[in-house]
Amino acid sequence: MDHEALRTVIYKLNEDEQFYKKYYYAKQQEYSLQEFLSTINIDDVLRRHLLVPEIKETIPPRFEDNFFFDAGNHVSITVTRHNRYSPALTHDHTFFELLYVYDGSCSQKISDSQLTLRTGDLCIIPPGIKHSVSVFDDNSVILNILIRKSTLHNIFFNFLNSPNILSAFFLNNIYSENGNDYIVFHTGNDNEIRSGFLWMYWESLNRSLYWDQMISYTLMITFGLLIRNYEKSSELPTFNRKSDVQRFALLQFIQENYATVTLEQVAEKFHYTPEHVSRLFKSTTGKTFTQLLQQVRIEKAQVLLSDTNLTVADIASQVGYDTTEHFIRLFKKNLKITPTEYRKKGIII
Repeated sequence: MDHEALRTVIYKLNEDEQFYKKYYYAKQQEYSLQEFLSTINIDDVLRRHLLVPEIKETIPPRFEDNFFFDAGNHVSITVTRHNRYSPALTHDHTFFELLYVYDGSCSQKISDSQLTLRTGDLCIIPPGIKHSVSVFDDNSVILNILIRKSTLHNIFFNFLNSPNILSAFFLNNIYSENGNDYIVFHTGNDNEIRSGFLWMYWESLNRSLYWDQMISYTLMITFGLLIRNYEKSSELPTFNRKSDVQRFALLQFIQENYATVTLEQVAEKFHYTPEHVSRLFKSTTGKTFTQLLQQVRIEKAQVLLSDTNLTVADIASQVGYDTTEHFIRLFKKNLKITPTEYRKKGIII
């Protein structure tokens, strides 16, 4: 199927949506629901990952990475179309979810907020946030992009180093214990954004050579367009307090200076004592300054191992370690694999 044909096919109900539509209307009457449930092939429902609240084994306690991502490959982003008529289950997950309204509308309940999203709206929900999605008509098309939390930083490392509201949102939810529930961008009929999401969905369906890299690059461009054109009109409900701004500033400073930064330098930059900075990092991220710095350095090393031909010794030096042996020891302690093994396997952990 070519890209142009997808513009039409994207509106057609797939097999799972046809199942959910029958289920949705069957629930209108108790007798029809029981009749519908009696015809279900449980093995088929489980195989297709269909969600039927009346059948407890179909509802996972939480949507983990392995529900959508294959643990045996390097793919860190997946693009799907949200199944219309699927139950509006309150749930959370271990990955970032980008929900884009390609056409029509949907309702979102996120924590205590009730949102109505319309054509062109993009809502990003971080891991661990309870939410539900309602789409109960044939004409609305919702595209979902799921990104592993463990690898988002590796894929978009340079973007996250730029000071903007989207990088603040991601950094707060990667490193902080108290992140933001969601962020919404209103892009209306922006054809560049719309075409970008359609293209990413097409790549995910066809899986041609370099398809996953193509999605990453397109998503990076999309993020740039969001910041360039829609940052001022975006909704980030909980990024208002002074503590939120302070939290991002600390994390951003670590991102920009990870190779050489010291606790004393952070304290001097923000006019605090080293002891106060230590308490801020601990209360913000649940980690000590040293632990957080080590995490950022290891993540940057992962990017360099995947994307460059630098030697392990050069990478160790570039991310801030005086000796290669110390770097290898910390890398293995964190990821349970050596840098050389990581590079050979070509995986993203």
